[in-house]
Amino acid sequence: MGGTEMEQYQQIDRIHHILKNISEARQIPKSDIEFLLKWMKMEVKQRRFMHLLEIFSRVESDARELPDTLSQAEAMALIAPVKRYIHTVLGIDQEEEDLVLILSASFSTYSRYKPRVEKLGARPVFLQSIEDAIEYDYEDVPKAIIMDVELWPQFKERDIQSFVSKMKKLYVPLIVIGTNEHYRLAAYSYGFDDYWESWIPMEERLVRLGLHIEKSRLVSNALLVDELTGAFNRKYLKATFGRLISRLERSGESFTIALLDIDYFKQLNDTYGHLYGDDVLARVSEEIRLAIRSSDELIRYGGEEFLILMNVSDHEVVEKVLERVRTRIQEMDFPYKHQVTVSIGYTRVCQTGLTMGEWCAYADEALYKAKRDGRNRVVRYSSAVRDEKRLAYVTMSSDKYSKLAEKLPKEHRRYEIIYRPYEAYACNDHVEMFILDESRPKESKGTLSAVKEQRGKYSHILALSKHTASDLSALYDDYAEGDHDEVITQKIEQWLERLPE
Repeated sequence: MGGTEMEQYQQIDRIHHILKNISEARQIPKSDIEFLLKWMKMEVKQRRFMHLLEIFSRVESDARELPDTLSQAEAMALIAPVKRYIHTVLGIDQEEEDLVLILSASFSTYSRYKPRVEKLGARPVFLQSIEDAIEYDYEDVPKAIIMDVELWPQFKERDIQSFVSKMKKLYVPLIVIGTNEHYRLAAYSYGFDDYWESWIPMEERLVRLGLHIEKSRLVSNALLVDELTGAFNRKYLKATFGRLISRLERSGESFTIALLDIDYFKQLNDTYGHLYGDDVLARVSEEIRLAIRSSDELIRYGGEEFLILMNVSDHEVVEKVLERVRTRIQEMDFPYKHQVTVSIGYTRVCQTGLTMGEWCAYADEALYKAKRDGRNRVVRYSSAVRDEKRLAYVTMSSDKYSKLAEKLPKEHRRYEIIYRPYEAYACNDHVEMFILDESRPKESKGTLSAVKEQRGKYSHILALSKHTASDLSALYDDYAEGDHDEVITQKIEQWLERLPE
């Protein structure tokens, strides 16, 4: 085995070790996360999933603001936007892995149960609060959840009831580690499935946990429908995609994968609550089913994303169906009088040899372009989508632009550079650099705060002096001491060179 090949194996081993630590360790070095993101960027570049470079760069930017050591919850939240892509590249099939979530404020509780859960053939994941559990990525549904009753006093009763209701919809067995009769009665009234008092031996607990996991496996294997939305789940997707690929191998009949994402769904959840968001998901799913053909299959792909398998590859037919989906959703009425729109990307599956994850990544690249171009539209994947120039904004004061206009870089091999004043700023999904004048930090500070909170893109904030940087506190990435034109121009050029390919 050559040195390079050996290094590749060692890197992959380290990546798997990092992922294992994220799910098991109480604390994770930020350097491990940075190594993971850097390695993934190289991998997706080699596979020509160019839109993913920007996504990973945004996560890298978020990581820079975090401390050198992360809690498990921080690490999991950080990689959540790219988790699916990591598993696709590594060939990890999450659906085949049984998870058991352990909710406790004490890491020693997790350490006590970890080896026992592993003996049952499942992988334990440690969460420290009900909030962490609510925000957890349930794309891979746990086979059981063990919760320490000591967490309850920290939360309102409705929070616990909401969490139990959500898990019931996913058919997840809920177990409480308790201390007395009062909590036992409360647990069963909330809807928990089992209660382990302190006097119950560990051997009995493992037997009971094993029964819950086995029952959950049977239910999971039997159910192919997502309970919340009524769409098929990813287990069904895997089987159906395999069937269509087999047909493609036999007869050459191609088909279409379309990915649909509800625009600004996180904002909707944050504004009206998760229960209302669940209702929107269910209604949108029903509208999609009414709009697609009877031969098309609707799958809930994860979160607010849906996948449509279309038993056809004719461009006109596909466009007609997907435009009908987009239009019907745009015209829906909702209680809070807001509009819901969707962005859709699709690709024609016309050859064997690529995995389902790779074909989905092509559809996802088209979806990303739909969002980049303004959302609420349908985009087809093509080489033009892959190779087109992206937009890179540089925002500065009008006075500063007038002074620097002749010196500013205008060309880039992958990006079209657009310069604009503060007052023309609008939130978007393009990369952006902000240049703050000494005299104008207050004018732009509100806008920049909103951008940093949103973190919906790869942004870079350049302060033009230490004084401006100090005034902005942590709200900057770099500064140009002395506000010299040559230094500012150089900083812009350096930023452009660092942009993802």
